[in-house]
Order: sequence, then structure tokens, then C-alpha cells
Amino acid sequence: MQQHLQQIAQIAVQYIQQQVQQQALQAGVAGGYIDVVQPLPGQPSLIALVIDNQVRVLFNPNAQTHDQVQEAFAFGHQVIGIWDSQTPQILRSIQIRKL
Repeated sequence: MQQHLQQIAQIAVQYIQQQVQQQALQAGVAGGYIDVVQPLPGQPSLIALVIDNQVRVLFNPNAQTHDQVQEAFAFGHQVIGIWDSQTPQILRSIQIRKL
């Protein structure tokens, strides 16, 4: 029984590793943003970037990220959102480029 459970666990780990390897990271430059600094009770704080007419969301960013995104848009810097192909509406990272 224990050997059978170990085989199942090993198959599950291999499956997860394959899924992670298949996830391709993608990125795009944001043309706009929505910053929810004070969400409704029970809701997460978030920053939504509009990239290629799609809204992509970063949940629970820290205060510094909120400030940096606002400043970047105010001064015309590039704000780049990064997501994976499996969940394109959820941002993994936000980068700011000061050109």
C-alpha cells in the first residue's frame, strides 16, 4: 500500500513539473492601470494593468509597488506586466523601466 502511494505521489510530482515547464512567461507594456489601494472589506488590494486591451491583475502588492506604478505612469515611464500562459489574467510581476 505504501509503495503504491509513493508511486502516485511520484506521478503527481512529475505531472506538476511538466505543467510548470510548459508555462511560458509573457510580458507586455501597460497603457493604463487601476489601483485599488483601499478595497472593500474582505477583498484584496490590487493593481490592474491594461495590456493589449486586456486587464491583468497583481493581487496584494505592497505599498511601495502601488507608489512606483503611480509614479511611473505620472512620469511617462514604461510599466511592464509579466504573466504566464496558463493564467494570463494574473500578473506574476511588474517591472518599471525609466527610459
